[in-house]
Parts: sequence; structure tokens; C-alpha cells
Amino acid sequence: MRHSLYKYYSTRKWADAFLDGKLRFNSLAYFRDFEDAQVRSDKNEGKMIFRPEDGLVITNHTQGWTRTIPRALNATVKQEEIFVFCLSRSFTKELRESFKAVACAEILDVRTFCNRIESALPSDTAFPGKPGKERIGQPVTYYEETDDCNPTWACPDMIAALKSKTFAWQDEYRLVFSLTNALAFENAQYALVRDETSQERKRAEHQPYDLNAGSLRDICRLHVFDTETTASAVST
Repeated sequence: MRHSLYKYYSTRKWADAFLDGKLRFNSLAYFRDFEDAQVRSDKNEGKMIFRPEDGLVITNHTQGWTRTIPRALNATVKQEEIFVFCLSRSFTKELRESFKAVACAEILDVRTFCNRIESALPSDTAFPGKPGKERIGQPVTYYEETDDCNPTWACPDMIAALKSKTFAWQDEYRLVFSLTNALAFENAQYALVRDETSQERKRAEHQPYDLNAGSLRDICRLHVFDTETTASAVST
């Protein structure tokens, strides 16, 4: 069975630009600092939080002791160096209304779409995945802070496509890449924290990456929404 991907747009011209192959990737830091009441924004974007119900178990092998402390483990990737383009695997009224969409581009051939985006990026671009199996497309994993954090805590490429279960309604699929080694194993900052923390907004970390992959009209179709009836019309 073939599954489509969907990109919702609140402005028609950006949907048309997408069909022409013009994609704007934003950094994880951009979505971390975005202000729209947790639709596109997520203050924990690019971060994995492990907070066991009974506390964090710490073992000192040198001194031979084990303790449980009221802390959480935060693993934070280099949010300004990892770029994402967000899509959904669902075509629903809830998503249409939440994103205030007037149009939605449906990607009919996901493999070809991802291949074209990869080919339009520099040859030394890093993608998520194990060596030899790297790929730009990643379904988002939704998690609870009490879930087992292995092996995610050590894998920035996994953290880049990780979100709280409160966002699961978005059924998100991401294109993820980096032009540095930000996706490399254990290339993250680790901290033990007592309470939930927020990072300072840093607009310098919001620089986008604009990509031109050439026309995508042969593998996409456009849904245009009637704002009065909320019905959709389809054009090719």
C-alpha cells in the first residue's frame, strides 16, 4: 500500500512554491523558540528528557555504590546545526484547522521525493541512520519522559525526530540533515536536572536553509480548501 505525506500551508503561494521544489528547512532551535501555543512550537525540540517515576538511578563503579536521586537526564543536541522540514502522514480536518491551512501539498511518491531532496543538498551533508543506511526521511517518535532512554540518549539523529506524546496528533514525518557533525553519536550536551528547564531564545540560531529541488509537480497534487464549506478541491 502506498502512503502519502502532507504539507499544510496557511498561504497558497508557499504551497505553490513547494510544488516548484522550493523548500525552507528550519533549525531545531527555530521550532524550540517558535511562539504559537504548541502547534509548531516545542520548547523541548532537539532534547530528550529521561525522568523515571522513582528517580534516576546513579551507579559509581569506582566507589561501589548505587543511589536513586530526584533528577532527570537531559540530552540536548546542537539545535542550531540540525535542519528539519516538517510534514504529516495524515490528512485530517484537525490538522487543517490547527495549521490554519488554505492548501495542502500531498506527496504521492515519498521515495522519489526524498531522493530528490537528498540530491539537491551538498555531497557532504549528514543524514540520520546507521552507517550505510543513512536517509533524510524520518517518522517522528513520540515518547513519555518515563520511557526507557536507551539507545536514544546517545543518538542525536534519533533525538532530532523525537517529540513528546502530547504532539502525537500531528503524526509527523521529518526530513532531517546537518552540514556539520551534529548528528554524530554522543554529540550532545548532557545534564542532570531537578526541574523542567527552558532554554534562552537565541535568534542567531534560527537561520534557515533554503533548498531548490526542481519541480515536484509530477509526484504531488495540491488540495485547496474552501474556507466556507471546509471541503477540498484537488488540482494536479
